Amino acid sequence: MNMDIQVYQEEFNQRRGIHFNSAGITPLPSVTARTIEHAVDRMREGTSLHDADLLTEARNARVTLARFLGTEPGRVGWTPNCATALSIASLGFPLRPGDRVLTLDQEYSSNYYPWKVACERSGATLVSLPHGTDCAVDESMLLDAIVPGVRIVAVSWVQFQTGAIIDLVRLGERCHEQGAFLVVDAIQGLGQLPFQFDSLPVDFVAGGSHKWLCSLNGQGFFAAKPDFMRELRPIAVGGGTFNRFGTFADPGAEMESSARRFEPGGYGFVPVLALGASVSLIESVGVLAIEARIRELSRRLRKGILDLDLDLVTPLEQLGGITSLRLAPDHEPVFLKRCEEERVALVKRGPFIRMSPHAFCSTNEVDGVLDLLKETRP
Repeated sequence: MNMDIQVYQEEFNQRRGIHFNSAGITPLPSVTARTIEHAVDRMREGTSLHDADLLTEARNARVTLARFLGTEPGRVGWTPNCATALSIASLGFPLRPGDRVLTLDQEYSSNYYPWKVACERSGATLVSLPHGTDCAVDESMLLDAIVPGVRIVAVSWVQFQTGAIIDLVRLGERCHEQGAFLVVDAIQGLGQLPFQFDSLPVDFVAGGSHKWLCSLNGQGFFAAKPDFMRELRPIAVGGGTFNRFGTFADPGAEMESSARRFEPGGYGFVPVLALGASVSLIESVGVLAIEARIRELSRRLRKGILDLDLDLVTPLEQLGGITSLRLAPDHEPVFLKRCEEERVALVKRGPFIRMSPHAFCSTNEVDGVLDLLKETRP
């Protein structure tokens, strides 16, 4: 095993149970927990006494996140969650009657409802392309549907039910050929797969902290390319929009030119600093090493499911850590009950059982879940 991965695993040595729900919410690494404790200690003493230091650390966290995303700090904005970031892209974009927004009918709700409301308000048309068997993504159909008149293509990089990964290069190039912008919900990919925003034909990417990035729930973010950012209008406005924190309003002030104009007021120091710590940990280990470990664990899990002659939905060699399977009606509830008893964290998503081990998991834990599948099989 890679020595860096062992160091990474040690950061999670206080967790209990088996955590196979990294596509949902993960335990915190120790370095992130310590960062939270240190921030709270200073706030307990008096936030005003430490305000300058906390602001500096928050700025550093933005720089860290921008580097991790492969872009500039001025293109990165903080939001309360991933849904808010997607709302900035959808409700802030000047859609008009006759425009079309293209998405998939299996998108997570946070990447569907913002576009639904945006289209209803603007008179644009939302087109949801149908999924294939077992929620397969038909990329050819998606590419063929991008024609003149499509203004926005809004999809997830990694699908939340099955872990299917969309080729962002092919998709983005097709969008730009046809005059469309590509908006990507990357929450299921960031932290487990390499991503470099500036080198991809993606115009806006949204994410959140509590899944594969292993940080607190309640911290979102986005990055936007300049051409797309110029189109956006803030959906919430405050002193931050005009970079007028802590002072009187200036009628002649112009909007902040960076992504900070979409941050109307102050943001939470604790979730921002926590995310900075978690991302720094991933950088120190290397996302490629994390990806390789997740691939090793996922292949072992999928191979074991096939060996048990169960209905594996996720392809054996699919990249990423999401593994979905379908259990028989008399098997599923018994298995889920045993998982609850044994403190195994996994979830049901649609017709599937979804498992998503992270790099901090062990092969023994994979084998333990496979044993539960075998034990509960009718």
